Amino acid sequence: MMCVANITRRFSSINPVGNFRSVQKSKSANSKFTEERAFSYLLIDTVCEAVGSALGRNVLEVPVSKRLLDNSGSPREFDRELQSLFGDGASVLERLVVKDPYRKLSIPYESEAPFDYEESLITAREVCLAETSLK
Repeated sequence: MMCVANITRRFSSINPVGNFRSVQKSKSANSKFTEERAFSYLLIDTVCEAVGSALGRNVLEVPVSKRLLDNSGSPREFDRELQSLFGDGASVLERLVVKDPYRKLSIPYESEAPFDYEESLITAREVCLAETSLK
């Protein structure tokens, strides 16, 4: 079983938690890849925080050991695996996962509105990439 600290260290060494904008500033030929990677790291950090805070660090090791975080960039696949692992509780975790990037990207989050995890992540990714291309 992979230790949660190793996962956090692996992603933090490339992109410190909460500092995805520093990765976005790259103007190289690979900037699109860099931007996508920055969003992916933001999402993985958010998933770790949401699951770790809501259910505890020991529970976080379950999705890590099942390599669930490998699919966090694919909303549909991630949703399917989260549902199979946590059942109805997955929707609560998904809302927690979406709130943090929305806050960091200054996207209004309406908790009373109908929720679609995949659409929410697509919106966050588009805003993240749009902000990057304006810089």
